[in-house]
Amino acid sequence: MRTFWLFTGANAVSTMGNTFLYVAIPLALLESTGSAFLAVLSVAAQTLPYLLAPLLGPFIDRYDRRVLFAAGELIQAAAVALIPVALWYSQIPAVFAALFVIGLANVVSDVAGDYGLIPMLVPSERLDRASSQFTSLLLTARFVGPALAGVVVASLGTTWALELNALTFLLTALTTVVMPYVAQEPTEASLAQMLKEGVAYFWSQTDLRRLALVLALYNVGAGALESTLLTVGGGEWDWSPKQLGIAVSIAAVAAAAGAGLSSRTLVGGNRKRQLMVWLVICGVGAVGLLAPWPLAVVTGFAVLCFGEGGINAATMAYRQQVIPDHLSGRVNAVIRTFITGAVPVSSLVLGFTVTLGSSAWVFVPVPIMVGTAILLWSGMRRTEKPQPAAGPVSDERIAR
Repeated sequence: MRTFWLFTGANAVSTMGNTFLYVAIPLALLESTGSAFLAVLSVAAQTLPYLLAPLLGPFIDRYDRRVLFAAGELIQAAAVALIPVALWYSQIPAVFAALFVIGLANVVSDVAGDYGLIPMLVPSERLDRASSQFTSLLLTARFVGPALAGVVVASLGTTWALELNALTFLLTALTTVVMPYVAQEPTEASLAQMLKEGVAYFWSQTDLRRLALVLALYNVGAGALESTLLTVGGGEWDWSPKQLGIAVSIAAVAAAAGAGLSSRTLVGGNRKRQLMVWLVICGVGAVGLLAPWPLAVVTGFAVLCFGEGGINAATMAYRQQVIPDHLSGRVNAVIRTFITGAVPVSSLVLGFTVTLGSSAWVFVPVPIMVGTAILLWSGMRRTEKPQPAAGPVSDERIAR
C-alpha cells in the first residue's frame, strides 16, 4: 500500500499541474487569436486521440505497464513544454498538434495506470476503497490546481504555467522506479488478434455497452463544459484568471466530495440505481447552467461536477473488478473511445454555441444531452432482464 500512496500522491501533483493546462491553453489561445471558437476547440485536440484508443489497447496489454505509463508521462512533459514556443512564434497548428500528442500519450498513461498499475499495487479486497481514495484525492488536487493556475497565469503568464505543468509529468513518471515488476501474461497472438479479442469481450458485455452509450451522450453535452465556462467567464463576464481559477476549484471540491460519497449510494450492490442517482444530480446542475447570473451558472457547474465525481469513482472500481487483467488495456481503451471520444463533439457543439453572443444559449446543449442520457438509462433499467451476479454495471469529462 505504501507504493500505492506514492503513486496516488504523484498523480495528484500531476493532476494539479494539468489544471494549469486546462486554464492556460484556452486563455492563451483567446489572447493570441481572439477566437473563442479556437479556445474551446483546444479540448477537441486533446480528446480526439481517444478515437484511436482501441489501437493502443493491445500494446498496453502486451508490454510492461510501468514502462508504458512512464513513457506516456514523459511524452506529455515534452509536448507541454513545447507549446509556449509554438505560441511565441504564432504557430497555432503546432499548438494543436502538441495537444493531440498530449492526448495520445494520456490515453496510454491513463489506461495503463488506472486499470493496470492500481490493481497491481492494491490487494483485491481493498480495491473498491482504494479506487475511491485515488479518485477523491485526484479530484481534491483539482481544487488547489485551478486557483493556483489562476494565480500563476495572472502573475507570471501562461508560459510559466505550462512549463510548471511539464515538470509535474516528470515527477509522476519517476514513481514507476519503485514499483514491483509484474510479468505480462505471455501470448502468441498478433496485435490485430488481441484487438479483436478486446472488442469481442466489450461487445459481449451488455451492461458495458449500455454504460458507454449513456455516458457518451452525457459527454456530448458536458465534455467541453469546463473550457467553455472559462471562455465565457473571461470574455463575456470579464472575470480575471484568478476568479476563473477559484470558480473551477470550487467545482473540483464538489467533484471530490461526490467521489468520496459514491460508495454510500451503492445500496444492495445495485450499480444501476447508484448511477441513476448521480446522473440525476448532474441533471440538476445542468439546468442551473441556464441561469442568467454568473454565480448561479458556477453553482450549477459545481453541482454537475459533484455528480460526475460520484459516477467516476463507482465506475472505475467496477471496471477494475469485472474486466479480466489480461484484457484490461484493450477493453478499457475501447470503452474510453466512446466516452472520451464524445468530448471532441462536445467541443464542436459548445464551440458553436459560444459564438452566438449570449451565455443564455451557450450552455443549452448541456441539459439537453444530460437529460437524454438520464431518460435512456432510465428506460434501460425498466426494460432489461435480470442479470447474473457478475452482470450489473455501472465511466472519464466523465472519465475525462
